[in-house]
Amino acid sequence: MRMQTKYWGRSTFWTFVLSMIPIGAWAGPACPAPPPYALLRQDEDYSYLRDATCRRDYMDPIKFIPLGSQKDQYLTLGGEVREWYEVFQNANWGVGPQDHNGYLLQRLSAYADWHLGNGIRLFGQLSSATEAGRNGGPRPMDEDRLWLEQAFAEFDVPVFANTHVAVRLGRQEFEFGSGRFVDVREGPNVRRAFDGASAILDGGSWKATAFVTQPVLNRPQVFDDPTDTRTTFWGVYATKLLPSIGGGLDLYYLGINNRQAAFDRGTGDENRHTFGVRAFGWRGNWDYDWELTYQTGSFAGLPLSAYSFATDTGYTFKSVQFAPRVSLKAGATSGDGGAGSGTFGTFSPLFPSGIYFGQAAISLNGPSNMLRLGVSLQANLSDSVQFGIDYDWFWRNSLNDGVYGLGGNLLRTGQESRERYIGDQLSASIVWHATRHVDLSLAYAYFAVGPFLTDSATPGRNVQYASAFARFKF
Repeated sequence: MRMQTKYWGRSTFWTFVLSMIPIGAWAGPACPAPPPYALLRQDEDYSYLRDATCRRDYMDPIKFIPLGSQKDQYLTLGGEVREWYEVFQNANWGVGPQDHNGYLLQRLSAYADWHLGNGIRLFGQLSSATEAGRNGGPRPMDEDRLWLEQAFAEFDVPVFANTHVAVRLGRQEFEFGSGRFVDVREGPNVRRAFDGASAILDGGSWKATAFVTQPVLNRPQVFDDPTDTRTTFWGVYATKLLPSIGGGLDLYYLGINNRQAAFDRGTGDENRHTFGVRAFGWRGNWDYDWELTYQTGSFAGLPLSAYSFATDTGYTFKSVQFAPRVSLKAGATSGDGGAGSGTFGTFSPLFPSGIYFGQAAISLNGPSNMLRLGVSLQANLSDSVQFGIDYDWFWRNSLNDGVYGLGGNLLRTGQESRERYIGDQLSASIVWHATRHVDLSLAYAYFAVGPFLTDSATPGRNVQYASAFARFKF
């Protein structure tokens, strides 16, 4: 199961994964440590394997396949096999088809990364996601039997000394910052991709991505995943490393036009502009991740004004056995004030992570119209095993708006109850990084429904969720 910034911190996770690799057994000082497998496989760099003495892993022969006499011409192959078993009691708070025996989710993925020299690169990735045994059949995020997940051409353009821009054209995936707004949606079986153009600037302490895209519509059959022409998504996301604060600063603008946006207020044309800042870093035993966002624009002819504030502040007891980290999380996102307000106020997370709250992919409520308070504990039980547990409480911010899912879909209207408290969720996971290639994990979550759900027209029920996960990457 993917451990994300929402409960570990993305940089913390990869530092942990890298620490699991027996670096000393791989090579001498002239060879770098092999990179951890990245969430976006195009971010991996195996150019160091042109030195044959650095090849120590049994998969290294397919990571650097020379294409000619030039050192920058080579092919990298890789992929993933993921098996995920899930079982729910009272899925979706007891509404809709129920499956007490659980079901299996499988994802197979393979990619080819062609470095053709002169700053030209071609990247392609095929994936197959299938579901077996779920009552009611697969959800949209469960199955896409064969699809082109990524296919882009990249052209490297030098700008200044030590600064270059990589221009990408085609189908591609993005992961920005904490994943609260733009993420590949790793938790569900089918990941998220976009068709369009992007330009990635790497200037040392500055990194920025500008893009104009349209999301991909995932469908269950073979190669039937078109561009969603009803939605256009564009923006700029920049990160500045700041040693003075022990981390960095994200600044971003994200724009979206969705001609069929649906909220508790109704359905209409949405033009939304998101402006945000995120500060993250480490100081001694302390770490922090704070983000403030404002959204403006229009929805169905109404002026739009929405906001979000999220914090995650942790302390690691480095001198204590297992190096436990405790953290406090808090957040607030706006909801709509209702027909009498004159404006539209529902916050949208755009294209967020598939695991937003807690340690498990329970995928119930999302961050729209939300007040959230949470505490968490993580510990390194050994060099290769990490345990995490979260407890979260959720309230509606506006009593005139409903409760939404991770994709911004309305789960419960706010017009049937004046109750504010949604419920609380306990979640826990244990992850074993068995080898560089193999990850195993177990997760459990329990959601206790509050008055808003129990008083609705279809009373909500307490939810239990469990999953077992195995993944092989190469």
